[in-house]
Amino acid sequence: MKGKFLLAAAAALFTCSSIFAQKSAVVAPSMPVDEDTKLITFSAIVDVPATTKNEIYTRTLEWFNAYYKNPSEVIRERDSVNLKITGKPRFRITNEPNEQGVKLDAGIVQYTINVAAKDNKAKYTISEINWKQQSYFPIEKWVAEKDRYKQNNYYIYSTDSVLRKDVIPALEKALKTAKKKVDKDNW
Repeated sequence: MKGKFLLAAAAALFTCSSIFAQKSAVVAPSMPVDEDTKLITFSAIVDVPATTKNEIYTRTLEWFNAYYKNPSEVIRERDSVNLKITGKPRFRITNEPNEQGVKLDAGIVQYTINVAAKDNKAKYTISEINWKQQSYFPIEKWVAEKDRYKQNNYYIYSTDSVLRKDVIPALEKALKTAKKKVDKDNW
């Protein structure tokens, strides 16, 4: 009887400790800030050896058309003379999972992406990151209030993950990958 009681007490203690164990808090990653604009900005120059600026522009345009579900809505400017493309894509963010593990919708994040082509290189800039609400709510405000609102860290982390792990690698890969030439006569 005493053994059953100890077993039941140990099981109850284990259950209670796992229920009340704190989740590890999401830490907001450090974000790159442009010195001139003071905006959080992801920017880089991608070397594309032995490639003309027109080919880089074409690759960029093909990437926009393949990567985004609705490229005609995303692309705001296609400058084929100066070889620049500007887009304003959006993506959804969610809240942290609740007790049942369900992630509820937290809104839409929009950002501006600029890609410019020169011979043998391309420059991309991602900035003006904001949470679409009734008024402009920039990511810089999320970062400024990250200690005040725990949820902001999760939003910053989610946004950073989408940009650094999805958008930027996909763009850089597309810029560096030459399109395979198909010989139409050799079938």
